[in-house]
Parts: sequence; C-alpha cells; structure tokens
Amino acid sequence: MKTKHILTLLLVTAVCVLSSCKDLLDLEVKGQYTQDNYFKNEQSVVDAVTGLYGILIAEDFVAHGDYTWDIASDDVYRAGDHSEDEAIETFTFDPSNPQLSAGWTWKYEMVSRANIILNHVPELMNISQQIKDRSVGEAHFFRAFANWWLYLPYGEFPLITQQDVANANYNKPKASIEEVMQSIESDLIAAEKLLPATSSAARINKGTALAYLTQLYLHWSSFPQKEDKLDLAITVGEKITTDDAYKLSTNFQDNFRQKTTALPEMLLYVNSSQSWRNTSTIYYFSPRTRGGWNFFHPMKDLFDAYKDDKRRQATMWAAGDKINIGNSVIPYDASSSETGFHFNKYTTFTADGKLSFDLLIPLMRSSDVYLLVAEAKIRKSGAGAGDREINAVRERAGMKALQGADKDDLILERRLELAGENRRFFDLVRWDRIGWVNIVSLLKNPNAVYHTDLNRINFSAPRNYFFPLPQVEIDKSGGVLIQNSNY
Repeated sequence: MKTKHILTLLLVTAVCVLSSCKDLLDLEVKGQYTQDNYFKNEQSVVDAVTGLYGILIAEDFVAHGDYTWDIASDDVYRAGDHSEDEAIETFTFDPSNPQLSAGWTWKYEMVSRANIILNHVPELMNISQQIKDRSVGEAHFFRAFANWWLYLPYGEFPLITQQDVANANYNKPKASIEEVMQSIESDLIAAEKLLPATSSAARINKGTALAYLTQLYLHWSSFPQKEDKLDLAITVGEKITTDDAYKLSTNFQDNFRQKTTALPEMLLYVNSSQSWRNTSTIYYFSPRTRGGWNFFHPMKDLFDAYKDDKRRQATMWAAGDKINIGNSVIPYDASSSETGFHFNKYTTFTADGKLSFDLLIPLMRSSDVYLLVAEAKIRKSGAGAGDREINAVRERAGMKALQGADKDDLILERRLELAGENRRFFDLVRWDRIGWVNIVSLLKNPNAVYHTDLNRINFSAPRNYFFPLPQVEIDKSGGVLIQNSNY
C-alpha cells in the first residue's frame, strides 16, 4: 500500500515563512492534501519549496540543535540549562543522550519534503520552465543540505532516496561514508545546473550549491586516498572567489544585521525580522540580563586569538566594551557570562532597548569558501599558495596582508572569521584527520575549556570524529540500523 505524505505541516510552514503567523488560526481548512493531489499548479510547487526553507527555523536544527556540536570545540562553552550538553562537551555521552537525536527528525523531514518534490514536479506540464528548474534545483540542494548535516555529526546514516519514498522503504541500513559523499555530490551538482546564478533575498542560487560542493570536497579529501578531491575543491571554489556575483560584503558585520537589499556574500542564511520573529537563535546567544537565554559563551582562548583584529568586537563582547542597546549605550557586563564573554554576531536591540529580531543568521558565506579554497591550495602546494584568498578576507576586515601564509595562518583565519558560526569543531576534525592539529592537546588548554571541565574531556581519535547514532533510532529499526563503530 502506497504511503500518503500529509503536507499540512509543510503548508503551515510556508504561510509562516512568507507572512506573519498572527492570523494563522483564522485560516479556513479546505481539506487534507496528499502527495497525489497536492501538486496541481505552479503555486503549489512554490509553496512546497517554501516549506523546505521553513525547516531552517526549527529550534532543534539551525536555531539551537546543530550549534551545540561546536561546544565540543575549543571556542565555545555550553552554558545554558540543557544538562545533556555537558556530556557532549566532555565526550562522556552515550547513544541515549537527547542531543544526539534532537535534529535527526528535522533533517529527515527535509529529505522527505525534497523527495516528494523531486518525485512530482519534474513531470508537471502546467508550470513555467523557470519555476520548475528553480524548484527542482532547490529540492536537490536541500536534500544535500540535510544529508550534509547528518554526515557531519554521524558519518554513516541511512540515505532515503526518491525510490525509497515511492516504495515506502524507510527502514534502511547505514550508507558508507563514500556512498554518503557521492549522494551529496550528485545532488549539489544537479542543483547547481538548475539554480539561477543570482536570486532574491534569502533564496539560494548557483553560488550556494557551489559553496557546499567546495566544502564537501575539502572534507572528503581528508580521508585516505581522497587527496584528488583537493583539485575539485579549488576548481569549484574558484567559481565563487572569482565571481563578483558572490563578492564579499564591504562591512564584516553587515553579514549579521538585517538589510534592505540582499548581500552577495550571504549564500544561505535565515532571514529574521521583527515583523515575524521566526528564529530562536537570538535567544540562545544573547545575555540573560538583556532578555536572552544565555547559551554558548566564547572561551578566553578565542578572545586572545583576536589580539588587535577588528572583527573581534563584531564577533564577541568582552569587559570594557560598550553596547548600543537602542535607547542608550551601556558597558558590557562580563559577569553575565560564565566565561566573561558573549557572542555579538546574533544580538542587537530595538530602539526601546529590547532584543531585536532584525538579524541575518548566516549558514554559508563567500568568505568561508575563500578560506576553503586557500586551505586546499596550501595542502596541495604549500605555504603561500592560498595568499590571494586569505588576504581578500583579511582586507575586508581591515587587517594587513600576509605573505607566505601557512597552515597555521589558515587555521587562525578561519577561526577569527567564522567564530560562532558552527564551523570550528568540524574544522578541527578535518584537520586532526590530516595531522594539522591535535584535538586532544587543544582541549587541555585551560583557556579553551571551562574550568569545571578541565581534565574531564574524554576525546579520542578516530572514535570521536563522529558521534553515535541516536539509540532511539536504532531501537526503532529492529536491528536494521547498526551503531557507529567504537560505540
């Protein structure tokens, strides 16, 4: 019997993303849609794709869930009141830890919605070719995006394909790392071919797919016998770094503040506004004394790394800083943080001093790609090979150019440019795998680890390159899903 996919949640999300949800309860329900009767016209396709974008505001996905992985790095202390986070930060978790399953469902929800679109939209006739191509490209991209964010924490996991949806085949064993990488690559290549070169605010474009493909190749290249992926990372990434359509923003902080026009650098982001307040990211990163929930405090080692770098104050607050809270300027209260610091990237204020939702939450920026290309070039050709890309990022930050930049310069540059953007832990895993860093040593630094966790961190390689699969998912599979090795 063919499984029916109910699209009610998808439609609700579409309404909420495109407009205010205040009148949602007044909507008249016309009936129940299934995958067989829903796709009848162009507007239904546009609404279905909007439902893909809508998942980005899920609290257990972008807003909080995946940011939690970065507490396993040397940049961020968990703070907050989620007791399960302590085990993630100290690598003392077991597969039943709730954080391990927090975002799992939403990623598979994104895969499911993408598969439904891919199974139905290509065959539609009463739709313009432009909207069809864009929509199918977006579905390919978001399936890749969801699988990428399953790969990063888990490595191996079940790949759910269009054919699986057609056959209602959902209880599947894990795919191998190679199969996962190939699947993501295929989707991103398909997306790049179909997406427009540029797009309206908050919509993805060719640059978005190329950026994630660059990231994929660089991570892939860190596995044995996969160094050939470095050439692909450079070739694909340079389509971003040499195209003004994806140029860096003039002002670093503009990438985190609501603007009236789209910024070419922002290749994928959550568009947050006072009008609809659709992400809780702001609450998680903001001080409790200013109305936030007080999670994710930067570590002193990150602060020290900035030295005189002009990006520091746009990234994090420290003692002595002044905060413009709209109706006044006040000193930053370092005592409101357990480490003495807060991230500034995701906090701003209204004219009357309340938390403002007029923010951009970046998920992929062109500067990230510049530094990925630089990394690939340094790995291939040695110090100095990535100077052009590194210095483009530094010039935007008002910092002097480097000559002969080596791996340590690249590592530092990514840390300063992308702090708080959920890159550090997965960067460290990639670099530990190729011998560029030693995570065990980094996590013994008292300035990089919260004092109560010092000497309690149980990281070991390669065991902790990936986290265990959620035990609840293994139990539901009836033995089909096998736990990751070493757990």
